[in-house]
Amino acid sequence: MAPADIEDDVVAAYAAIGKAVAVFASILMKLYNDLDPQVQQYAGDVLMPLLHVSQVKGNKLIDRAMSLVEHPVVLEALSEGRIDEGKALMIIDQVSVLDTANQAIAEPVLINHAATHNYTASQRYARRYVLKLDAEAALRRHEEKRKQRLVEKFNLDDGMCSLRVVLPALDAALAFDRIDRIARALPKDDRTLDQKRSDVAADLLMGKDTPAPQGEVCVNLTMPITNILGLTTDPVMLAGYGPLPAEIVADVAANGIWKRILTDPVSGMAEHITTYRPTPAQRELINARYPTCTMVGCNQPAHRCDLDHCCPFDGTNTTVQNLRPKCRHHHRMKTHSSWTCENRADGTHAWTTPSGKVIETELEPIADPAPF
Repeated sequence: MAPADIEDDVVAAYAAIGKAVAVFASILMKLYNDLDPQVQQYAGDVLMPLLHVSQVKGNKLIDRAMSLVEHPVVLEALSEGRIDEGKALMIIDQVSVLDTANQAIAEPVLINHAATHNYTASQRYARRYVLKLDAEAALRRHEEKRKQRLVEKFNLDDGMCSLRVVLPALDAALAFDRIDRIARALPKDDRTLDQKRSDVAADLLMGKDTPAPQGEVCVNLTMPITNILGLTTDPVMLAGYGPLPAEIVADVAANGIWKRILTDPVSGMAEHITTYRPTPAQRELINARYPTCTMVGCNQPAHRCDLDHCCPFDGTNTTVQNLRPKCRHHHRMKTHSSWTCENRADGTHAWTTPSGKVIETELEPIADPAPF
């Protein structure tokens, strides 16, 4: 079988999983609706002996099926294999803050985007779209979610535990940046960076002194100048996360250090800010224009990526047009395998797979295009 045929089979088989989930949800709801109303609250218990699952698992299956069936447009897209179960449930969760009319507007748009993007990119797009559609509803949703912040401890095997902290995205970004800065400043030893971060976090939480300078924490926020002037409340982009309601970062923005990035008013793309090593200005502009690794589906933030010369370095082509962020893994893949890539004149970045398929990454503006 030719490689291209195998790839087609993989795509078809993956789509079939979505169809099976949709069929299961529909059948499960038929079973639920046939139950006596007094028994419906024990539907999870009904599934326990049928599917040999726990009560918790049974209740989760019922809840997921109910969510899907209550959103027929999403259920249809799942059944057709256009999106998978994870994306379907994400879309339902994101539109849940909207009223019925706005849900009807948002769902087809989010489905079309999710059909050609990975989960993280689709979720980021959905957050921004919902914020633009109904900013007040999105802010109310954030306030409700904020009330659910918590710390949980999960016991693991072999004398280990996992500590889970749920807190607002901006606070989490600042906390992680502090941990990361301290970990990177530590002397080289036999620990990985992840191990150092874990040790630093434990020291901070237990009130111990850290053996490295902490520095000033930093996060990157992108917002229109009209927000700062109080003329608009457009979503604010938190680097490495996505859109946030403008109100929740207003205080941080007011006390922050600002750098101006000019954007094209038509496309919203970053514009105007040669050696082999890019200058700081070049790196800042490229990171603003391409927020993540330019491999299709990779979400590694650009500031953690290499700047790759798409056309091999010739002494003169260390330019914004020739450089693109690639995480170390995909930089090596491009250099040491039969994957190839090219920069298009319109700013897009195209990859050619080993089987010869061309996949184009989309531009991701940091500002909304002007409405004209």
